[in-house]
Amino acid sequence: MARIRSSEFELQRDRLAEQAVRLFAVSDYASASMAAIAQACSVSKATLYHYFQAKDDLLFHALDRYTNELESLARLCLQSSADRCLEPLITQFVQAYADAAHYHKALLHDVHHLPCAQREQIRCIERQIVKHFQQAMIKDYPALEGCPHLGVTSMSLLGMLNFSFTWWRAQGTMSREAFAAELLTLWRGALEAKVASLQQVSYRSS
Repeated sequence: MARIRSSEFELQRDRLAEQAVRLFAVSDYASASMAAIAQACSVSKATLYHYFQAKDDLLFHALDRYTNELESLARLCLQSSADRCLEPLITQFVQAYADAAHYHKALLHDVHHLPCAQREQIRCIERQIVKHFQQAMIKDYPALEGCPHLGVTSMSLLGMLNFSFTWWRAQGTMSREAFAAELLTLWRGALEAKVASLQQVSYRSS
């Protein structure tokens, strides 16, 4: 019979993985040893090995948990929004991203260190998040349904958000609320222009 892990065990795993990713963000994943990770987490190396067999396990646990949390957040925004989806979706993601620069650095720089199956699992979750954003765009702008190159449009807009960790700081001069409002303005402007362009093409073809 499989051993049931306590909630405290899982919480400790989450804490250790979080600290490890923070270390990878300021250090180099490839050169970070389990001993260095244990020191950063304020635990013994033996304790760290009790929770994770290897450094890859730490990285995968952290990124799998984080991307799944984002996917759940996007899905809940879609399900709970009666009319307009983009505003709550962008607002919620800005809140989630505000203290998560270390995760985005790991997703950008370190995920390739994972075994192929684990790497693909992370990428699969990321693709699902993109689909949720596309669904939100279509819900707010029904004319985009079946639009050519909607994937390119959504990835271009998501780039505004996904790479904000390189320059935006929630503790800086632009608050979370102001940043979310700025993104929403840019997204709506781009999508309204896309709809107008589609309408012009449709008019010329008729």
